[in-house]
Amino acid sequence: MIAPDRSFPNGSPVCDYWLSRCEGFTVRAGHRTLGVVEAVAHEGHAGRAHRLVLRKRHRRTRPLPADQVLAVVPARRLLLARRDQHAAPALRGAYAAVARSARRTAAGLWTLAQWIARTLRREVPRLTQVLLAEIHDRNVRHGEEPDVGRAHRRANEYAFAVQQRLGRGRKVGPTRRP
Repeated sequence: MIAPDRSFPNGSPVCDYWLSRCEGFTVRAGHRTLGVVEAVAHEGHAGRAHRLVLRKRHRRTRPLPADQVLAVVPARRLLLARRDQHAAPALRGAYAAVARSARRTAAGLWTLAQWIARTLRREVPRLTQVLLAEIHDRNVRHGEEPDVGRAHRRANEYAFAVQQRLGRGRKVGPTRRP
């Protein structure tokens, strides 16, 4: 019988025994679960485990060299592996994916900026001419339409009527003191 939670470090005969018979054991590296041992590849006649095949999510598999295993906890059906060897490939893959996405996004933004610049080069002179013509037409026809020409002065007439009602007299606007 095995004592609960007893671990055996790599290199010990008990660890070698369990490494050669660890199908179904969970492999952890720090707080991450790397997978479940699906198969064990043995080297030579000694029957010592050489490589473990891990089944990850979605039926993906990956090899794990047996020397990357730090310890075996047979009572929990658990293998403890090195952390640094497994985080680096994940980070490299994530970095590569982000870098590809960033390059595509930058290329798309550059294309958009070039299109905007071409469009502005083509349209700004035409829009400037249209606006200048509109301003000229308004200045020429100023006052022809009823209630359009000098509508901004109606506010003064209204202000004058309000001031008279308030008893301020006919003086509209600022007054000077001698």
